[in-house]
Amino acid sequence: MHPLPAPLAPLTHDDPGQLGDYRLLARLGSGGMGTVYLARAAGGRTVALKTVHARIAADTAFRTRFRLESDAARVIGDRYGARVFDADPLAPTPWLATEYVIGPRLDEAVRLGGPLPEALVRALGAGLAQALGQLHRSDVVHRDLKPSNIMVTAAGPKVIDFGIARALGDQRLTSTGAAAGTPAYMSPEQAGGLEHTPAGDVFALAGVLVFAACGHGPFGGGQAADLLYRVRYAEPDLTGVPAGLAALLARCLSKDPELRPGTAELAQLLGPGPAAFADALPQPVLADIARRAAAVWQDPPPRLPVPATAPDTVPPAEPDLSRRRMLRLSGAAVVAGTALTAGGGWWAWRASRPRGKPAKTGTELAAAPQASWWSDVWAPPVMPEPLWVNGTLAIADRTAIRTINTDTGRQLPAYYKGYEDRWRIGTDGKIFYGLGAEDSLDKAVTLCVLPQRSVEPGKEVFPPFMSLPAYDGTQVLTQILCVDGDTVYLHAKAASGGQWSVVAASVKSGKELWRQPSTAPKPPAPTTNNVKVRQPAVIRLRPVRDGVLLWQRLERGDDVRLSLHDTATGAERWTTTVTAPGATPDQPATDDEHVYVGAAELQALRLQDGKPAWSFGAGRDVGRVPDKQRRYGLPTVRDGVVHAVEGSLGIVALDARTGTERWRETPPEGTVPNRETALVATAGHVYAADTQGVRAVDTRTHRTAWRYASQALALTTDPTAGFLYIREQSRLTALPIT
Repeated sequence: MHPLPAPLAPLTHDDPGQLGDYRLLARLGSGGMGTVYLARAAGGRTVALKTVHARIAADTAFRTRFRLESDAARVIGDRYGARVFDADPLAPTPWLATEYVIGPRLDEAVRLGGPLPEALVRALGAGLAQALGQLHRSDVVHRDLKPSNIMVTAAGPKVIDFGIARALGDQRLTSTGAAAGTPAYMSPEQAGGLEHTPAGDVFALAGVLVFAACGHGPFGGGQAADLLYRVRYAEPDLTGVPAGLAALLARCLSKDPELRPGTAELAQLLGPGPAAFADALPQPVLADIARRAAAVWQDPPPRLPVPATAPDTVPPAEPDLSRRRMLRLSGAAVVAGTALTAGGGWWAWRASRPRGKPAKTGTELAAAPQASWWSDVWAPPVMPEPLWVNGTLAIADRTAIRTINTDTGRQLPAYYKGYEDRWRIGTDGKIFYGLGAEDSLDKAVTLCVLPQRSVEPGKEVFPPFMSLPAYDGTQVLTQILCVDGDTVYLHAKAASGGQWSVVAASVKSGKELWRQPSTAPKPPAPTTNNVKVRQPAVIRLRPVRDGVLLWQRLERGDDVRLSLHDTATGAERWTTTVTAPGATPDQPATDDEHVYVGAAELQALRLQDGKPAWSFGAGRDVGRVPDKQRRYGLPTVRDGVVHAVEGSLGIVALDARTGTERWRETPPEGTVPNRETALVATAGHVYAADTQGVRAVDTRTHRTAWRYASQALALTTDPTAGFLYIREQSRLTALPIT
């Protein structure tokens, strides 16, 4: 066996000396995408610090992928992956610091010590099955499991590199028909460009175990096209696999996903392994782990000198963080491991980048606008839309409410700590209101004015100006529904009796004006790790001409109750119920005459009496729409035109008064629209989310003008329509659209 290379390689002459708070010591690996360094913080913590080449990071699609890896890293956790300590994903050269996993990659371990004994293969497989199960329980699939993405440590295997992991059913950032992954370890369905489910990860895991047991993959090597063909149509080569494992691995490698076992069953069939994973490791692998551990605390190799033929260069200084308008996020970056892989992740990224060539339109897409700024802010599970306060954005990020300067994207740190729930704040556009703390001495529902300036830590408690003792102030799911002029609208629980109501109160007098009984929030459902997510009742309120429109999701099923109430008394003028599965808009689409609902049909209800004014789409071919999903997406209305996504076909525009068709979009080939994200309409474009990003549809040509790669959860614009704001799971981006 050839010896493995030294754990640490010297820094080159042009490697930086420090990134963030970390001093670089040596190189752990380098490839076409970037470099991984061994680094140490001032406090002594040693990390693997991953960087990405600036020329690659400049690609919008890759930046999006880089950010989205963090989701999978958090899901898999420290036991099965590498802990993330620190990151600066928005730097010109993005970087992140993770736990330095001490051990070789699986392909290195097999090369060093030979094929692993059956007991160790079983222990390895059981640990990896549990790791995948952790991902799958959170509806995430890895999509690129292979020997070089698995670290062998004394405590067990760890999975690294989530560059192409994604949520189940989420095709964003993947072109239609593109096979993303590493050909030798793909599932047949993945090789065919189809949906990769948890069963696909099981197929890949079986291939990894074949390699661990006999030193070769189940479908050999060679060119990618040959490998993809064998994966889809040939029987696996199990030569050398122990007899006790062959039948199980053959089942996992079935071409039919339904015949493969799940991760829990597979872990049970493989185990139990040895009492201690390290006890079963071959001696050469144990020695390599010890060698790597010792190297961490030895003097690092000296930096390489400037080559004689190279011009004198000076490593560029790190840009001023204050000018980059960023927050360094602990735990908000990717799991990396100890080496970059130039295989599956890079290949899949290249294969899945939006090309911007709508084949059916005969034109090429223009370049998307460059983002004016972006800000890393984690999106809450409900109500991710920002609020507008005197030209600034207020946005929730699960730890606090932060304000963002719309000109620069600069955040005020730790602003309004204790107001991490978006539904507990509101504004009339000028003043920022918040509900009093639920653990305050006053058990009533209270309202306070939040100062529009930086708040010192420990001074986030603001005196209330309104107290409503009839309602339970200890209830965290109390909502501020809207602030309109002198009236604040709340959803609150009675102090006694448990009845929830929509409440109108006067800001000036501090007195209740009226109340209307409403639905209660659902009990929070446990998620993975038994964490309960707080979620208020789905109730929306919007002032309209001649009243206040309430939009309430009923407790069961897909029904939504709409009602119009007198502004002064709360008296109900009319009510109706519609069936509308899926997302509830943050603000129902209305104009002076109608409220517009997208569901099985696109419908206009008269605000005067709640009766249907017109309905569009009955019996119409809207493409492929799964059962129990809305056929028409969340609509928007502007200048007398209603826009909505029509099934899988793209945007349709209707006359708001009559419901007659004005135009239909001709979308680029491969576009899969998102009907659950509300559209944004401006004078010249309609902006819509799809599986590849956000596209701008020209209202004159009815074609896509450009597409910006993202995974949008919500689209909004400012009062002057100067920017389009794209809210993703961990970022808010401002695109200029004027």
